[in-house]
Amino acid sequence: MALFRNFTVTFATCALAACGTTTASSGSTDDAGSGDTSSDASGDTTASASILGVWASSFGGYSEITASQWDEMAIISQDAGKRFAITQNSASDKYGPSKFNKIVWTAPKDGAFYTCTVAYGLATADLASATTKTADDSAPDKSGCGGFSWTKLTSAVAIEIAGKYNDNFGGKSVITSRFWDTAWLFQYDNAKRVAITQNASDDKYNPSKFSKVVWTAPIAGSFYTCTVDYGLDSAELAAATTKTADDSAPDKSGCGGFSWTKLTPQ
Repeated sequence: MALFRNFTVTFATCALAACGTTTASSGSTDDAGSGDTSSDASGDTTASASILGVWASSFGGYSEITASQWDEMAIISQDAGKRFAITQNSASDKYGPSKFNKIVWTAPKDGAFYTCTVAYGLATADLASATTKTADDSAPDKSGCGGFSWTKLTSAVAIEIAGKYNDNFGGKSVITSRFWDTAWLFQYDNAKRVAITQNASDDKYNPSKFSKVVWTAPIAGSFYTCTVDYGLDSAELAAATTKTADDSAPDKSGCGGFSWTKLTPQ
């Protein structure tokens, strides 16, 4: 991914579907899903098939939309024709636990679409559904979402090692296309088997810092991983590091003078 932005994981939920606060729109409100918002919040809870999958965000990182989830948010209701969804934050969300949001999106074109969160952190799904706040999609790369650009989501391939694992040091690891354990996946390349991650803002030792992680080709679901550099100030620095790892004997050495970490499916 060519674009790097230094932004903290705790804001990922809002930033990956750009948050807007505008109350009027001069753009194509039908394409933006900002037409009639009075539909019952107990409607269809299945996401529009056209936006299902893993998407690379224009702000860095990834968004993953399934039939029932938009990233870490549950889809409460949606209208595929008007292109909007009512979502609920998880109970563990740092800023709006269990609160409701309204997200709109544009028609997908050439493997990409734009999205904007027009209302965020509301007490009920009905309030989110009934909000009068809208977005302007006439120039989504520049503006229209609460004074900012919309988030552009471009089709991406899921990380090849997504899953739940036990490691050879007695620990556990969970990898998705959005997170590597508690670190945010800012960028990854399955072909090169490398990922750039960003620590959470409340990380004990390196809050919001970036790391470069590499892994070996999975064999029967298991693979080795090594963090070749960490504690860096930006994704650019992590991507450009000259530090490497030697996978010729990962059980014994090659990762900063130590063995690599072996991850085995749970």
